[in-house]
Amino acid sequence: MIKKPIVYLETSIINYLFDDDKPEKQHDTWRLWNEIKTGKYDVVISDAVVSEIEDCPPDFGEKKKKMRDEINRIEYNEIEVLEMAEAIALANAYINAGGLPPSCKMDALHIAAATLANCDYILSWNFSHIVKLKAMRAVKKVNADGLWKPLEILSPTIFLGEE
Repeated sequence: MIKKPIVYLETSIINYLFDDDKPEKQHDTWRLWNEIKTGKYDVVISDAVVSEIEDCPPDFGEKKKKMRDEINRIEYNEIEVLEMAEAIALANAYINAGGLPPSCKMDALHIAAATLANCDYILSWNFSHIVKLKAMRAVKKVNADGLWKPLEILSPTIFLGEE
């Protein structure tokens, strides 16, 4: 039996399902989402994703509801990392390795969640902090040093092109 890729969905993936201002990214996000619905991948999200959606500003009310509804349409495993000492330590290791700025603890926590959930990929549209060469190099080093499984950090466009 062929093992399905394990993918971690960072919050920006769910957000871009409903971001009409960026039609190319929205289109690729829906392509990915439709593949997810077929069961092609084992999907992981974390309580950090849920928390970020719940913390959306009040004017995101309708969008927040749509994001919640869409998450409920897929099968996924949820990992709880917000208060997990191991996840926080791993996120700090990515920051200390220079992969992300200290102000981006939640972004580092997403990467830690993907690592701890033994994911093959973390998918994100966050080019400022996650899908960035500096972050990728730090994650590669920290994960290798800690004997963690390698983790690929990709945008949906690149991920879908690799399939």
